[in-house]
Amino acid sequence: GIQQSSVFLQPHAGYQAMLGIAGTSIGPNDDEDTAKSVSAQVRSGAAEEEEWSAKSVTPLERRLTVEHMNQGVHEAEYAVRGAVVVKAAEVAARLADPEQAEHMPFKRLIACNIGNPHAVHQEPITFFRQVAAAVTYPALLDLDPPVFPADVCRRATEYIKAMPGNSAGSYTESEGLLVVRQQIASYIERRDGFPADPEMIELTTGASEAVKRCIQVIFESPHDGVMVPCPQYPLYSCAITMFGGHVRYYYPEETTGWSVDINEVRRSFDQATADNVEVRSIVVINPGNPCGSVLPLHTIRDILAFAAAEGLVVFADEVYQDNVYTEGCEFHSFKKALRMLQHEHKGEPGHPIHKAQLISFHSTSKGILGECGQRGGYMELIGFGPSMMAEFAKMGASGLSSNTLGQIFCGVMACPPEPGDESYELYHKERSAIFEGMKRRARLLTAALNDIPGMLCQPIDGAMYAFPKIELSDRACAAAEQQDMQ
Repeated sequence: GIQQSSVFLQPHAGYQAMLGIAGTSIGPNDDEDTAKSVSAQVRSGAAEEEEWSAKSVTPLERRLTVEHMNQGVHEAEYAVRGAVVVKAAEVAARLADPEQAEHMPFKRLIACNIGNPHAVHQEPITFFRQVAAAVTYPALLDLDPPVFPADVCRRATEYIKAMPGNSAGSYTESEGLLVVRQQIASYIERRDGFPADPEMIELTTGASEAVKRCIQVIFESPHDGVMVPCPQYPLYSCAITMFGGHVRYYYPEETTGWSVDINEVRRSFDQATADNVEVRSIVVINPGNPCGSVLPLHTIRDILAFAAAEGLVVFADEVYQDNVYTEGCEFHSFKKALRMLQHEHKGEPGHPIHKAQLISFHSTSKGILGECGQRGGYMELIGFGPSMMAEFAKMGASGLSSNTLGQIFCGVMACPPEPGDESYELYHKERSAIFEGMKRRARLLTAALNDIPGMLCQPIDGAMYAFPKIELSDRACAAAEQQDMQ
């Protein structure tokens, strides 16, 4: 048989394309007999492998089953695509059948199980799509007369020049294009008033990939766990379970707008410790998904101080930072709050806050863009030394690089048109319309839910969701119990 079965075709400037099989290379000048010989080797090897497989495995035997798989994956649950989505698919199928649809009390199904703005007809922002179009098809930049505003052409050209081979079809550096990471660092500095280092920023295929990567790397033993708010975005509990960790919940207080009491955080930590769980990290989602809260600065400071004292890495999910609707509420980043605390204790070099570790996540899928399908995201890492950053870089390299177009969307999100730019007026008009629409719907949805008997919903101060409390009747609870759904 053939010891090596890889087949590669590698064109290179100045060299002929070489097709290699099992150490034998065939160039354009090799004769047909050599090619036939190698092809026969491949067929022979495949036949031998098939014969071996038939002898070693009985027809009824299966090597990969639910009983013989990674049980962390089997036990993980991802509720946003669970039973409700299955039921929705059934309803959609009935609506698609004219005979059944005729008897349905409604004619349209709106999917609200995940934040997917464009799926419910949110319009894309023109500047972002124009830059993306020019980056993926640079010939658009050479048309005369021009089809894009000058600032679109400038930005697209900047990105194209930064790409290997000047092509969006190329892999980038594993941590992402430097020009985009510099733009993100500039955005963070403008937002927080503190410096940001592009070398501490990694671009990822959506914020979800960054979260999973960090959860995977943080677990050292089977006793390790992560503190997560409840309610939460189920990515966290799902990923923690998949990677063999323990989920330990802390509970925001619903009656005070889903506020986080540091005493509740301490209770959860102490209980986990008593249960022999080594808490390694605490997740904070701000603005809150799914409860719509916006944390005040003093709460963020309390969490950071607690985490630093206990040696916990803070995972700050801040993908809804542009979605704050209520007058008097303001988004404060964990990065800004951490730097403020460190500045206040600058005369105390031994203070735990100077050893704090923070990973902040952001995404192009939420905010005002809603570009979920572009899969753009990034994380900023604070408090990690060169050796640990090398480990994060290795994890990124294992996936080669995040998708290039997602990186571009991160760049334009971080550095949109400014006053005086050719695209600014249209950008400002489109962005304002999207934001005001979300703000209006947040008020309307809160009021509508609170008008329904048996429902109570806290104000939606931020993010994109409502999380109402539903009082179930005794009959409903009994029916659920009979169906093992309680």
